[in-house]
Amino acid sequence: MTCKSALVLVALAITLTACGSSQAPPAEQKPPRKESVFDPWTGTIDRAKGVQQTVDDQAAAQRKKIEEATK
Repeated sequence: MTCKSALVLVALAITLTACGSSQAPPAEQKPPRKESVFDPWTGTIDRAKGVQQTVDDQAAAQRKKIEEATK
């Protein structure tokens, strides 16, 4: 490597380093959520998860009653 090519590489490295931003973008700022065509489906999934939780709670309560009755 010649002196000229080393000087060019150093100059290029300094130029690229100077172009960088000194502050990182804040991680807490998120853009507002936009509606999409998938919203009805994701809403249905969320409702189904809620129904499943209700069914699981009722099943646990019923098992508890059965265990208390058989004692």
